[in-house]
Order: sequence, then structure tokens, then C-alpha cells
Amino acid sequence: MKKTSRRDFISASLCGAAAFSVAPLTGCTREAAPDVGEHACVPDGGYPMVEVQGSYREIGRGLGSAMKGPIKECFSNSPDFPNCLDYLEGSGKARLEKMLEHVRALFPHLVDELEGMAEALEMRFMELFAYNCRSEISVLSKTPGCSTLAYKGGKKMILAHNEDGGDTNVGGMYIARVKPPSGVSYISFVYPGLFPGNGPGVNEHGVVQTTNYIQPKSVADGVPRYFLGRAVLEAKELDEAVTIATTEPRAFSWHHNLASLNEERLVSLETMPGKYDLMEVEGGYLHTNHLIHPAFSRENSPDGEPYDVPYVSSLTRMRVLNDAIEADKAPSTAKKMVELLSLHEGKPYSPCRHPQGDVHGITLGTAVFEAPALEMKLFHGNPCNRFEKVHTI
Repeated sequence: MKKTSRRDFISASLCGAAAFSVAPLTGCTREAAPDVGEHACVPDGGYPMVEVQGSYREIGRGLGSAMKGPIKECFSNSPDFPNCLDYLEGSGKARLEKMLEHVRALFPHLVDELEGMAEALEMRFMELFAYNCRSEISVLSKTPGCSTLAYKGGKKMILAHNEDGGDTNVGGMYIARVKPPSGVSYISFVYPGLFPGNGPGVNEHGVVQTTNYIQPKSVADGVPRYFLGRAVLEAKELDEAVTIATTEPRAFSWHHNLASLNEERLVSLETMPGKYDLMEVEGGYLHTNHLIHPAFSRENSPDGEPYDVPYVSSLTRMRVLNDAIEADKAPSTAKKMVELLSLHEGKPYSPCRHPQGDVHGITLGTAVFEAPALEMKLFHGNPCNRFEKVHTI
């Protein structure tokens, strides 16, 4: 397994150019931007915590029941949901059914979980399945993306991650504390209507996952990415998490920041359908939303063209963070990482995202994981607001 140094991290980055409970939803912690509306406000007191346990179907039903109103509101505001329905009702139905076959064969328990959520939301299962394939359905041209900083040195290990998304998600985001039948409990920052696992999470074995969207040129026949992210949450060790994340066949590209708080390991895993590359992290590390591993460089591409489609948001955030690090040094404390992730240079594509004009990307929250604590420190909303809570498993 390859290791990356601080020098590698700078140069590679630049080259890539069923019981449940829920806290009440009330108010808004900040004034919404003029062009986005009330749905872009973090609730007073922060995002709600939903606790569920039971069978997989009961877990899905519990998550759906607890967040039914916000999820429905998100569907009504999001352009992705009608696009997914149009695809399902048109030429994409056969392709989605084929993807579902792969999921049933490899992760049947997750189909049960999604069916339970669909029941609670009182919607057709295939509609919710399509929404959980939204990346595969539409390779979005204005994907907000995410920014990740990490440090590994001796027993010191920190992973800090800005979870960016569309502003229509804000009112429906929540934290889930889940006890599944596998016995591997986890907490996760969850998007409305999606599986846990796309947002940051950690389980009772100390396995941490945050992810960065990677825009591919095409979509393959395989397991949709959200199902892989969800499955990783129940891994008992880091190698198992890598095995799950690289399950074949995969439909989409992705980058997984994977850590084990117990094993004191941190890895960067970039995946494309049929190909992946794993780097063991030592020192500082930075990732945004384009492939940076040498294995996925243009020089190593069969046709001499990039594997992915880097876009302005990812490249801008990479430049801003690289410049800040070059001016000082690779951050080795959680406080410094949050300061960097709070930067507004390069807006509206800054590390700390705020909606501006036609650009509706926003930092939904910032998660910090620091060994050996089995917890997720989450800054609810933009990290520049410094509104943080510690969530334990």
C-alpha cells in the first residue's frame, strides 16, 4: 500500500487541477440568503438527532417516520427529485432495475432498509430508489462538492471534512444514531431522503468515513454509490471498509476518506468503475472533488485524457486551501483545520460555501474526528459560525 507525504499531498493535489426518537425541529439559527428561502436555515439548536434500532426494515421506517415532513419538503424544493422521477418513468427504468438487481444480490438488507423508508414516506419504492441513484441519473454540472483535511503522525490522527451540498438540503439534514442487526452501531450526518453514509459517520469500532464526490465521464452498470457508502458504516475494521467500498460492480466514481480510530490508520481511497487506488496517509492530506492519486493521472490514462471531469468549485477550493497551507504549513490540529475550512476566499466556490446568486452550494456542516475519541464533532451549518456539538455513538 502506498503512503503519501506532505510533499506528495501538495503536488498531487495541484496536479489533479425499530424504535425511534427525534429532537424537535424549530426556528432557524441564521438568516437565509435573500435568494434561497427558509429551507436553507439550520434549525434552532442545530440539526435534530434521530435514534433508531431494530430490523433493517424497521430502521428505514424509523428514519422515514422521524423526518417525513422535512424529507417531503426537500423533495418539493429540490430539482433532483423530479429529474429522478422523469428518468424512472422514461428510458431509465430498465437501467435502474438492473442496478437494483446488483444491490439485491450484494446488499439485500439495504433494500429492506430502503423499502422501510419508502413505506414511512408513503411513496413508491422505485421512486425512493431512483432518488438514491441521483448521482447515476444525473451527472450534475454544478455539484457543490466537499473539502477534506487530514493529518496522521504517530498516534495523532485528525480528519476534518466540510460536507457541502445544495441549499435545499439544509432544512432536512439530521444526525442518525443507529443500532442495526449486525450489532455495529454508528452515527452519521444524513441527507433528507438518502441513506446514511454519504455524509460523515463513525461506528462503534472506530471506523470513520467521509466522502468526496468525483464527477465521471460516464456511468457503468453496477451498485449505486450511496449503497456502498451505507454498507461501509457497518465495517468492523478499516480493511473491511475498503473491501466494501471497492465491491464490484460499481456504477460510479467516488473518493472515500477512511480512518480507524482504534487501529490508528488513515487512508485515501479513489474509485472508478472497475478501478481503484488506495493510499495510506502519513503527514498532511487534502482532497476536494477531483482525482489526485498518481494512478488516475492523465499520464496513466489509457487514452491520455483525465479519468474524471474536474470542475471550477473543486479546483478553486483546492487552490485556496493549498495556498493557505503553502503560506504556513500542513495543519496538524483540529482547530487549524476548521479555520482553513472556514475560509471564504474564492467565493462562491470557497471552502466555506454560502449561496450566492445562481450558485446554491452551501456547507451543510463540518465534521471533525480525532483519535482516540469515538465521537463526531459536528459544526452545524457553516463552520465560520462555530456552532458545534459533540455526538457520541
